[in-house]
Formats: sequence, structure tokens, C-alpha cells
Amino acid sequence: MKLEYLSEGSSDCPLIRLYDFNATDAQRLREAFRSICYGSQQAIPLHEEWWIEPVEGCQLTLRSGPRNLGVVQRLPMRFDCVLERDAWHEMAGRTEPFCESTEGADHQWLNRNGEISLLLTPNGG
Repeated sequence: MKLEYLSEGSSDCPLIRLYDFNATDAQRLREAFRSICYGSQQAIPLHEEWWIEPVEGCQLTLRSGPRNLGVVQRLPMRFDCVLERDAWHEMAGRTEPFCESTEGADHQWLNRNGEISLLLTPNGG
């Protein structure tokens, strides 16, 4: 699964997209969301996961927080996605369609809070 920040190039930018993945990768992502939702982890540096390939040094840390801030840029190419536990549960649900098969799947906006959106798309589109 590739992790990439796009500052421009689409009317939906800026955004971070997770793309070029299979159903197993989607299951891993869903489990990361669930581990924050259920409190077993407070933060996950997604870019450090072995199944994630950061593009151009993009770093995204998933964090449990008191408010739904969405994706926040901390430094150039360093981002946090800060959401309440219920929002992490919703994001886990949004990955479900990709967990069985990515064949013919289009895309899913995981989060659109804040200025930077988070997109899940198997083919990168």
C-alpha cells in the first residue's frame, strides 16, 4: 500500500491517498483503525508499518484525540490524522468493501475533516 501526499492536481487537493493495495493490505489498515478505536493503541505511525510504502517521504501518524481534527500537517510531509474513537470506528467500516476484494473497487473518502482529506483507492485514481 502506497502512502502519498498530493498538494495539487485535482479539485479535491490537498489530500493524502492510500493506493496500490490488495484486500490483505485493506484488512491491515482496518485493524490499525480498530486498534485506535478500541484503545489498544493511542498512535500508529502508519508510514513505519512494513506493508506501507511512503511516497516521497510522506509520513502519516494515526492518533486518538478528544476532537475530530482530521488530517493536520505538522511539518512538510509530516501529517497526523487525529480523530475521536467513534470516528476511527467509522473509518474501519469504510475500509470493509476493500477487505474482501479490490477487483473493480473505485475509491472511498476515509475522512474529509479539516483542510486535507484522506482517500483510499486501490488503483490510485
